[in-house]
Amino acid sequence: MNDLFRSELRRFRGVALLLAGLHLLGLLFVQRMHNLLQQTWFEALPLFALYLLLGLALALYQVGSYRKPSQWMWLMHRPLAPSRIFAALSVSALCLLALVILLPQWLLLFGAEAFTARVVDLRHVLAAVHSLAYAMMAWLIGCHAVLSRHRAAIAVLATPLLLAMHLVSVWWLLVPVSLMLAWLAVVALHSVRANRNEPLKRPLPLLLTALPLQLGVFVLLFKLGQAGFVTTGILLGTDPLNTEYPPQGGLIELSRLPPHEALGLGLAGSADPRADAWREQLPLLEVEAFGPYLQRYPQRHQLLNLPLPAAFIDEERSIVWTFSHDSMRFHGRDPRTGAARGEWGLAGAGDAQPFAEVPIAAPEGHLMTRDALFAIDDEAQRLQPLLRLPAGEWFTEIPQHAFGRLLVMTNQRLMAYRPDRAATQAHAPPVLDWQLELPRGIGRLDSVLLTQLMEGWLVSFVHGDGMRQIGFSQFAQVADPLQCTVFIDETGVATPLHERAVSRDYPLASQLAWWISPALHALSEWPDRALDKGLTTPLEVELWPNDRGIQLIALLLLAASALGAWLWLRGEPVPPGRRRFWLACCGLIGLPALVSLICLEPRRGAPSRP
Repeated sequence: MNDLFRSELRRFRGVALLLAGLHLLGLLFVQRMHNLLQQTWFEALPLFALYLLLGLALALYQVGSYRKPSQWMWLMHRPLAPSRIFAALSVSALCLLALVILLPQWLLLFGAEAFTARVVDLRHVLAAVHSLAYAMMAWLIGCHAVLSRHRAAIAVLATPLLLAMHLVSVWWLLVPVSLMLAWLAVVALHSVRANRNEPLKRPLPLLLTALPLQLGVFVLLFKLGQAGFVTTGILLGTDPLNTEYPPQGGLIELSRLPPHEALGLGLAGSADPRADAWREQLPLLEVEAFGPYLQRYPQRHQLLNLPLPAAFIDEERSIVWTFSHDSMRFHGRDPRTGAARGEWGLAGAGDAQPFAEVPIAAPEGHLMTRDALFAIDDEAQRLQPLLRLPAGEWFTEIPQHAFGRLLVMTNQRLMAYRPDRAATQAHAPPVLDWQLELPRGIGRLDSVLLTQLMEGWLVSFVHGDGMRQIGFSQFAQVADPLQCTVFIDETGVATPLHERAVSRDYPLASQLAWWISPALHALSEWPDRALDKGLTTPLEVELWPNDRGIQLIALLLLAASALGAWLWLRGEPVPPGRRRFWLACCGLIGLPALVSLICLEPRRGAPSRP
């Protein structure tokens, strides 16, 4: 084993050293133009994709070079068990990837910590470890794909993207990353066997090998179905997003209308005698459109930054204040000289009291956390508290100034604050003008339309069709879009005016992946619900959507998959236990399980992959 391990290191050491040097130079070059330590997840995506490709390419070349029958026979007939052969290959790959990926990142972090005043946290060190882990996952998947009898095994690559790549604390992320590494290691280990074309016999390795493939097929089927549906709609000129005039009465039409027209639709059909007069006034009024657009808050020790400001600048003193997740305070740095300029705690500059949560540097000189809003007093270098929400309530949008008010939206209420004109200090807490409980909650709220009348306020809430976009992930639920309009008088008393139904623009089956495989849909979304991602609107669990059409499609597909499995295995020399396993798997998981059966259980006379 040691000889094989050392020979693999000697085989790739020259290329690994060259790539490590190029990687370090590239990091230093980018660091000179942009602070890599404070990059957002979107900015880091190309780098993470490069690491995945490096791991995958190494597996395809390293393990693929042994794939020829003569080379494979020579490798398998060494005086080593297949498990020890796999250990030598995988550990050598881990060392090579650590040299290329981990070492340059750690050198950059060490240099930034030792020779600059930039903020270097422990999360940056562990983020480099996670990048190595993701590259190793790609290597394990590549190893399995190269040795598998079917090329579709590369679809397993979707599994770590779904289950292990999440924007959470680097400490909590160790759990799914470790589990995924162990899972993929078992899959790749059982791919290293003398007869690669022979089906797996033991039920546990078979299940662990089939499930990642099924997850990959599940994602592929849904994305291909979505792409096909949208492409067909564009070619036929029926896609709602690609027409000059979207369907009448739908969400897309409502979102494209000028705010005063959208608010006017919310008044149409109201039985209130004042509604017609208000609709005539709307073109002359300012209508503000906003909503719960703050989807998540930064978490302590988060893998990467959210696209939210994590620093603020004191231009008068030439200080950039950057937040540290280790000390939970801001650290100052002079951008001209690079010198350290002290710390900023909960009370202001020079204060050592840490923040309880990672704050956001909001516009207009504010700092905010989930439940508190502060004003930055530049002259006194202090933080002045403005708002504090009660327990169980948090902001769902950055407070905005409009109509001479401070508009605040939380997960429970919409509030308007006016300046305290009797206050003597510059950053006095505002006074509550009026508040309104959200009529249908925050769960499916898309936007809010607001305007001020002579006798009060008009507020219209637009609730969507259950689609949520969080990063690159989409989450869909069964929901009926609607628009609720409320009038608030001068005393703050709310009167519901009208509630109207809004049409769906797309059929539910094109947005909801549940019908392809209810079981895999639940598994794919489980990490997003189990891990603390700082979501302002937690994801709701919907194991059985309340739609008869979707339920019928799902049940028919499950039945058809079970029938397909029975037909595929009929007359084949498959042991009864494995036959029952596949029938149950296809009956419970559906079409992705049937595809995995076809890949992993070849029929007699089927050509083997060379």
